[in-house]
Amino acid sequence: MTYNQLVTTLQSLMESHAMIKMVKNATPQEWLFRETQPEFPIALFSINSSTLNKGLEQIYNIQLFFLDKSGAEMEFEQDVISDQLQICSDIVGLIRGTKRAYTIDDEITANTISDKYEDYLAGVEMTVNIYTQGEWDG
Repeated sequence: MTYNQLVTTLQSLMESHAMIKMVKNATPQEWLFRETQPEFPIALFSINSSTLNKGLEQIYNIQLFFLDKSGAEMEFEQDVISDQLQICSDIVGLIRGTKRAYTIDDEITANTISDKYEDYLAGVEMTVNIYTQGEWDG
């Protein structure tokens, strides 16, 4: 699987979720200063690195964010984190439950985010490895 194929696959999987209004291939720091007013909830992803192992195995390290507005006084924080954690779980289920040319880590930790970014955002972040086979056989 190439980098472009992975980006397209992740974008498509996240856009297929009924609750997600916008998907971006960026970190929160990158899009917060580029977008005027994004639609929420938003899913973000960033491919941090790629490891090329012996044979054709390729491992991509990916960071995923699921964020929504939690209110100026953080009055909706618990509900937002709960919803975003469920969306995160749904996306992992989609990745695991499909017949594709890749696998994902068996154990994944999702970290909660509370008012870390401007606009009173809350949600979850997780970093996973996706294992695939490279296409070049030299």
